[in-house]
Amino acid sequence: MALEEPEPILLLLRDPNVDSQEVAAQTGSTREEAARAARLLVGLAKASAEEVASLPGPLFGALLHAAVASGRGDLLAALASSADRAVAKEAKRGIHLLRSRGVQVPEPARPASPAAPLPAEEVFPCFASSIDNQGERAVWISRNVPGRGVEVGQAIVSDVQGLLELQVGLLGRREFRAFGRDIAERGRAMGVAEVSPVLARSLVAAARRRNDAGGRRVPEGSDAWLARLGPAEPLPDPAAGFPALPEGEERQAVESSGRLHELPILRGWIAEEGPLRELARALDEISVSPLYIDEAQRAAQMAARLADAVEAYFDEPRRQLLAARLFSTAAHLQGLGEVEHAREAGAAARALAAGQRAGDIPFARLLVEKAFPESAARRAPQDSPESALVPPR
Repeated sequence: MALEEPEPILLLLRDPNVDSQEVAAQTGSTREEAARAARLLVGLAKASAEEVASLPGPLFGALLHAAVASGRGDLLAALASSADRAVAKEAKRGIHLLRSRGVQVPEPARPASPAAPLPAEEVFPCFASSIDNQGERAVWISRNVPGRGVEVGQAIVSDVQGLLELQVGLLGRREFRAFGRDIAERGRAMGVAEVSPVLARSLVAAARRRNDAGGRRVPEGSDAWLARLGPAEPLPDPAAGFPALPEGEERQAVESSGRLHELPILRGWIAEEGPLRELARALDEISVSPLYIDEAQRAAQMAARLADAVEAYFDEPRRQLLAARLFSTAAHLQGLGEVEHAREAGAAARALAAGQRAGDIPFARLLVEKAFPESAARRAPQDSPESALVPPR
């Protein structure tokens, strides 16, 4: 049976003829623990509370008993402050014994009260519009300003030029709630959706970096405002959220992508003005040219010229830019709950990025054709039925 009383254990620890293996066997401890207890006992005047408290029960009790006998009140006071309740309880008993003998013992240090948790900072919603035909969108970032209200920054960002405009104002909480309701109602045509503060900061920070890359002036106060918002995470690649669909579904999503032009947020998407003006001149020339023997031949030539213009418009840089904008739009549509339209936008973006013929991507084709509905209506009958036009509004 293992020894538990401190006096016999102290006798064993002090006996030079008893090795640590025997002490370990007698106390139910390991040889290393017994050897460490013997060393601490020899140097008890300098032993620390942490070292003594780390000994197993019987050896700790013996060292505590020795501390009482030698009057080490400072050691007992330190042990009495231990987070280990059993250690603290035994140490307090030792302090009581010393005080009963008239020995002055310092008061054990009281454990520090846990710091009151800081109140969680209130988070206010942020918003973003969908990206438009020029690659621009609005982002609204709200930030709590304790004691003053809600700071709201409205930023206009471009995927080409960077941070274009910034307006920052301070609203009361009631005003902010009204602002949130108003922007949600009036912003439907812009596809305004609530976004996470992390994404909102990333959108504006990414735009700000484009200012430096393009040498464009930053709106006044922008850098100070961004500094108040704190560090922003890298903007996630929206394409990563839209992997290719199974082959049949992918083909169907591309074929139905023309109906995206019916959505309010995409109705204004159209090809750039320069190429459209050039195409308009070519179509006008065909319409008055005496070279065609009848109107059927003239119509066929106009349809062919339009088809050629569609393919010419989508050079590689324009394909990649439009694909990136479509992926961003797909992510935004998904956030608005428009899952099916998000799939179509993602599929059209993948087709453009992969180099698929623009005439076979209804969404891309309509960017040019919707400017010339009468000419586009003359498309050959074998063309896809998805060529149905969305009239300009």
